[in-house]
Amino acid sequence: MLTNKHSIIRLITLFFILIFILINGLFWIAHEHFSKQQEVEQIRRFLLADRLFFFEHNQRDLSPELAQLMIQPSTLSSKKLLSQGSTIITLPFGKMIEMNGHTFFVKLRPPPPPHPFNKFEFRPPPPAEMNHFHSMVFEDIQPHSLVMFWIVLAGVDTLILLFYAYLLAKLLPLHRLKNAIIAFKEGDTSLNIPITSEDEISQITQEFNHTLEKIASMREARSLFLRNILHELKTPIMKGALTTDCLEASVDQERLKQIFTRMDYLLNEFTQMERFSSNEWQLNFQEYRFVDLVDHACDILLCDKKSLTIKGEEYQLIVKVDFELFAIALKNLLDNALKYSTTKPTLMILSHTIEICNVGNPIPEEKRDFSKPFNREYESSSAGLGLGLYLTHSILQKHGFNFYYTHQSGMNCFKIVLS
Repeated sequence: MLTNKHSIIRLITLFFILIFILINGLFWIAHEHFSKQQEVEQIRRFLLADRLFFFEHNQRDLSPELAQLMIQPSTLSSKKLLSQGSTIITLPFGKMIEMNGHTFFVKLRPPPPPHPFNKFEFRPPPPAEMNHFHSMVFEDIQPHSLVMFWIVLAGVDTLILLFYAYLLAKLLPLHRLKNAIIAFKEGDTSLNIPITSEDEISQITQEFNHTLEKIASMREARSLFLRNILHELKTPIMKGALTTDCLEASVDQERLKQIFTRMDYLLNEFTQMERFSSNEWQLNFQEYRFVDLVDHACDILLCDKKSLTIKGEEYQLIVKVDFELFAIALKNLLDNALKYSTTKPTLMILSHTIEICNVGNPIPEEKRDFSKPFNREYESSSAGLGLGLYLTHSILQKHGFNFYYTHQSGMNCFKIVLS
């Protein structure tokens, strides 16, 4: 499903992955920002509590002020906290420590002066409070739960995943429709794609099912029509040809023979084109000697190889083709060359190229597009309707070969490039 880099499902999946990463990244940045703000706020409250306790703890009860700061003196010893707790941040006069899910502030002795005094220098006496310093411990009693943060993050991620799953479920019928169209292109018209909702994709799928039903009925009618045509026309044409052979030789007998021959030729040409264009011809690619294909094409034409000038047989060319189908294409080219040439047609076999040339008038410019059939003028009983070159072009295209036509020095040349 996601192998096609231009797939809508692939693009939507990549979009949701980017959105998922972006939103979780933003939540992580917000978490870090709020955690930093919380840490700064804790430090501020601890320092305010420390100042209150330092200046006024011997004068009055500080419980109301500490309660407003959401701070209380802790019964845990600083030694235990420093040895067993996890340090959050170290300050010049204290440490913030986490232990058992609670945050504590441990007051430390101030650091010594940056430059030690010389014994000859005057050393001021330490402050009175420093002489009687004792480590103080405060506990933060303000709740700091991140449960709501994680609930919001989980909720947003869940909504993104649910929305992605919903879109994927809506687009999966489109994927099935694409596979059905590919199967239909390969010739399977017995498809009926299930419809699970009433959205636009389901409406398209429903219309596609109706179209398949109509196409299947049209193909069945066409197949029945062709079978009837072949059955109803082949028999009288064969009987007419046999009856004509029993007549005495005359101008009328020859004209009837030409008419029946032409009708039989046209029926065969229509049948081949129909089988090929409706993909009823299953290609079977194998390696064959090109000379064997020439022999088979001549057998179909009921002509002798001596009616051709063959050059390059020493190349012993090997081609990988469908034997019957490629022989028909070769037969059409040889038949065309034999009909419209005043001399022997030339078949040139090269290492990667096959050329069939004959002396004759050039094909009109407007009729050189062999990718579609065109009607030729009704010239003689053995002339076709221009379907032979169209069929040849289609067969060579199926084989992956290139087909070219040129007219130089009075020569019509058809070239098949094998690679």
